[in-house]
Amino acid sequence: MVTVDDENTIYEDGAVLVADDEIRDVGPTAELESKYDADETVDASGRVVIPGLINLHVHSGFIRGLAEDLPVWEWLVEHVDPTHRALRREDARAAYELCYAEMAKAGITCTLDMYRYMEEAAEVVDDYGLRAVLSPYVADRDGFEYFPSVQDNVDLVERHHDTADGRVKVWFGLEHIEYCTEAAYRRVADLAAEYGVGIHTHGEESPKKAQELTDKYGMRPIEVFEDWGILSPKTVVAHCVWLTNREIEVLAETDTSVAHCPTSNEKLASGVAPVPKLLNHGVPVGLGTDGIKENNRLDVIQEMKNAALLQKVHRLDARAIPGEQALRMATMGGARALGLDDEIGSIEAGKQADLVLLDFQQPHLSPHFGAENVVPNLVHAAMPSDVETVFVAGDRVVDDGDFRSGDQDAIIENYDEKAKALVERRDNEEWA
Repeated sequence: MVTVDDENTIYEDGAVLVADDEIRDVGPTAELESKYDADETVDASGRVVIPGLINLHVHSGFIRGLAEDLPVWEWLVEHVDPTHRALRREDARAAYELCYAEMAKAGITCTLDMYRYMEEAAEVVDDYGLRAVLSPYVADRDGFEYFPSVQDNVDLVERHHDTADGRVKVWFGLEHIEYCTEAAYRRVADLAAEYGVGIHTHGEESPKKAQELTDKYGMRPIEVFEDWGILSPKTVVAHCVWLTNREIEVLAETDTSVAHCPTSNEKLASGVAPVPKLLNHGVPVGLGTDGIKENNRLDVIQEMKNAALLQKVHRLDARAIPGEQALRMATMGGARALGLDDEIGSIEAGKQADLVLLDFQQPHLSPHFGAENVVPNLVHAAMPSDVETVFVAGDRVVDDGDFRSGDQDAIIENYDEKAKALVERRDNEEWA
């Protein structure tokens, strides 16, 4: 049992007591068996138990494998924005159903999602028994009228924040500084404070765009965000690949969090985020997959490995981002960024029972040396197919590898149908 508590405690023969939706106790198996008489016992022999993984930046959506081999801004203009123009509510529903099922089967129990028609997301999260923080793709510059407005975001907060027994939260989302005006940023800063919720937006992935914005505003992008009032302990900025030392200091001073998306940054040739510098400055960093169109998998296990390897090869330093740090970013790092570190992110008494059991009786996960190599093998060798059981708030959402909350075949069939119709409408410029 890999707890990811403050001491990185690992129990080679451990047990966890769950009552209702909460972890009541954790420790050596013999100790807990002597103290409690459980109504039900789950035999996790040959399994490794970890906290539920947290996906700190994702876009549910479509066009997996249909928007390839382009840098980020060319890719956005040619593929992503035209697809958004053609998107309908029923498409978004199908995307949420498939993407959340994919994430659950990969051990992701909580996600920070930025997409559209997010009322549908709130319903799917509730139906599936998962957790999510929803932040719509708000945009208000000319030409982006098909995105949600700030008022749409307000309505979503008022209707869905803290619903589904607290498993659904709603934040304010700002797509990108090229999509949103200064007025939108300033208004969202005020509204987030008024409603007591967070803000999610994109930092820079492209060095060219970072320089263009600096030339336009006379300051670096993160400094613009500070000037416009959106940085705070309740703000998560995605990517942040091209940061100056001063921008890192601003993030640290404002206690703003960063969602690091290594696979997406690699695929779009964006660059390497300065994660070790961020961590050394005390900036909370979690891991995100980004969307299926820029990653092709919603898999935080993959992100742990890529987060570690990317820094090692970039810095020519084999000690950069050890496995324990990668795992912490995928769990407690994300929990802290979301302000949920008192509830999720580690296996500790008093927290929600979000637990993932991985089958370590696999060739690629052998040999077993207990605490000595369990975390390195988890980070560098595990795969979503090893996820056997997933609990969220004490309820099974994945059992023996099967997604319990919906008919997987029907979800895939509906999604494929919606995707093909969406792409046809997009290509024919049928925006209605």
